[in-house]
Amino acid sequence: MKFFSALTAQLVSQLLGLLVGLTTLVATSSASDVDDAWKDFLVNPPSQAVEAANELQQRADGIANNLSNAKLAFDLTEIDVVCSGGGNFDAFYMGASMVLSRLSAAQANVQRYAGVSAGGMMPFEIALKGETTTLESHLSYGVLSAEYAASYKSALEAMYLEDHHWRIMASWQTETYADQLADSLNNKVFVGTSCLTPLPKLIIISEYTASDDQATHAFMSTGTYDGRRPQLIVDLMATGFPSDMVYRVDFEQYKSLIEVGMDEMEQFLREGKTSDERPDIITLCDVGSDVSSNVCK
Repeated sequence: MKFFSALTAQLVSQLLGLLVGLTTLVATSSASDVDDAWKDFLVNPPSQAVEAANELQQRADGIANNLSNAKLAFDLTEIDVVCSGGGNFDAFYMGASMVLSRLSAAQANVQRYAGVSAGGMMPFEIALKGETTTLESHLSYGVLSAEYAASYKSALEAMYLEDHHWRIMASWQTETYADQLADSLNNKVFVGTSCLTPLPKLIIISEYTASDDQATHAFMSTGTYDGRRPQLIVDLMATGFPSDMVYRVDFEQYKSLIEVGMDEMEQFLREGKTSDERPDIITLCDVGSDVSSNVCK
């Protein structure tokens, strides 16, 4: 799921105290209204999201242009990118990715992407739907959350609704992009999921199909790697943004974290390190490094 891997003990206690509210939420007619609005936003994103996406893309263009003639701190000509889970902190990854993807192949050439939870979902979305659609969809969710604020007032309601809406999006994108699944994702995007066989076991999925809705289930189950190449590691839990952002989307906050992701990636590429405020949020691990804890060992 998108954010449950990042739940704190405090959130768990809130869940226990709000279970009755979930039953009420599911029964209300407003829930279907929110669903209908989200389905519409997936096809027709609101102007606020479209304009913000365009602004962010222009910002990323400017950063990449400034880096075009710079000597980068690392050799990134053949790397894999790995991203941790972290719910809506995935905005940071979006920003970092927007800069990295705009560099020339001579500067940076990403071969594969891997991740768990949100860290697997975001690369999956970008590879399948493209940056613009993915960016607009995530920003649209901030608009949706504001327009239907009463439906997101508690932590439980916010978590339930976002998970529910991400399942709607997963089914929609599998159906909409069915013909592109294999070419866009196979052996490029690796998502981790836990399967019971009969004991819990981490399974890495690297091939996708619309048959039996397999790509939808893979997207929603994201839970690297063989160490074949240097790995660029993004640790979403090191953003320093408020913890409730994991399960609740505020439009301006989400947009701001995308910009932070851009800035941290630019500094990392220029100086070989991120800011003192987020010292380990992006790291580059040598071939064969143990990256199971999202840092190099």
